[in-house]
Amino acid sequence: MLDSIARWFAGLPTHTRVLLAFATTVVAIELLLRYAVPKSRLYALWTRGFTLLGEVWTAVLLSVIYLIAVGPVSLVMRLARRDLLDKQLASATSAWRNHDPNPLGPEAAARHQF
Repeated sequence: MLDSIARWFAGLPTHTRVLLAFATTVVAIELLLRYAVPKSRLYALWTRGFTLLGEVWTAVLLSVIYLIAVGPVSLVMRLARRDLLDKQLASATSAWRNHDPNPLGPEAAARHQF
């Protein structure tokens, strides 16, 4: 069994082996510190470091997702001259819009809102 795992690991590309070894080492250190010395200063620094790393990567990933998802939609809406937020209402005295009454009547409309 160990031989087949070693053969599988040796067959992986170098970058995959390095990342897998790094991830395994991080997990092993985390488990060792968490269960052996959970109140130590070393574990507090370890946790703080990975919390900081998580905050940085969260900001990076959310920025990338925003640029990929929201940016193109905004660009298309500007090029199509569409104003989904009705920003031109700022010049009006009121933002209220009259709507057509519900054909079912107010009581039925209250019961069947969706």
